Amino acid sequence: MILSKPITRWSAFVLHLAGSLAIFTMLVSIALFCFFPSGLFQAAGGWEGLRIVGAVDLVLGPCLTLIVFNPQKPRPELVRDLSLIALVQVLALGAGAWLVANARPLVVVQVFDTFYLFNREDYRQLYITEDELDRLSGWTLKYFYVEVPESSAEFLVQHTQALLNGEKPLQQRIDLYRELTTDRQALEKILHGAVWEAEGGCFRVDIESSYRSGSICFDPQTQRMSNFVPEHS
Repeated sequence: MILSKPITRWSAFVLHLAGSLAIFTMLVSIALFCFFPSGLFQAAGGWEGLRIVGAVDLVLGPCLTLIVFNPQKPRPELVRDLSLIALVQVLALGAGAWLVANARPLVVVQVFDTFYLFNREDYRQLYITEDELDRLSGWTLKYFYVEVPESSAEFLVQHTQALLNGEKPLQQRIDLYRELTTDRQALEKILHGAVWEAEGGCFRVDIESSYRSGSICFDPQTQRMSNFVPEHS
């Protein structure tokens, strides 16, 4: 009869790390392909929630296993210790998933020469009703624009007057949202001077979210975004 080799402290650490890495990889894949489509992971704050999961799932959890695991411990005590570690990881995973889901962008709004990203929490802070939120929500990202004067000077005057009158910024006025066209020639006017990158086949457009700002490459045909460049990078 061949006896199985007992699990050591380090082998338990490696097994825990491998399992945690698999779970973390799955969560990142879901975030990249479902929650943050079109290359918006960095621009829309996808990493903010995953940092919590990464810190606990890949660092704290396996390290705690390395510290507390002892094959000489009574089995009930060992099971208790490992169960507590698993509970901490599950709670961190839930918190991270919740943050990622809330950061998921619902809408892209184009105003003059900038794209603005809004998620559910952004709209809630603007006191948008749940009925209006449900109308804006969906499995796919929705693209809108707000009609503004073609002249930058006229737009600046209009925008400044509206703010002085206590009105919301245009990107927050959902009553002004219009569906963004995929026609390149029409978009050239709407995007007000955005640079067309022939190599990438896309417009280089400024983009802002509640997490960060920068520029991104926008393909008008597929309405996909890629190659985000943070501001001041």
